[in-house]
Amino acid sequence: MGAKRIGIKTGGVAPQGYRTEVREQSKALKEFGLSEHQSSDYKCKTIENVISSDATLVVAVDVNSNGTCLTIHYCEEFRKPYLVIKSSLDCVFEVQSFVEKYRLNVLNIAGNRKSVSKGIASKTAAIIQAVFE
Repeated sequence: MGAKRIGIKTGGVAPQGYRTEVREQSKALKEFGLSEHQSSDYKCKTIENVISSDATLVVAVDVNSNGTCLTIHYCEEFRKPYLVIKSSLDCVFEVQSFVEKYRLNVLNIAGNRKSVSKGIASKTAAIIQAVFE
């Protein structure tokens, strides 16, 4: 949301059927440039998003969640830089430094599900806007 608000191209891969934890979200996800993976397994879209990016920003309140651990695992397996932050504007300088250090063109943004971390989408959007504006 934050990237789109400030005119940065968004994209990536969603599970088959544009499945989310709540329901199918094809219209909303397509608006963000996400394509549909052949598999409905979240692991497959995680791998593709990690491989297709220069680095990953993990925004997580629960850094031990299955999804966060899986994302970090694939970043390490494919030797992709990653940064794990809490969903707080206090992290803006840290994220800016990370982006500058690795001279990123494509940043994968991953994080906890909304059900695990209330308000994470809007907090992540605010961080992204503050970093790239």
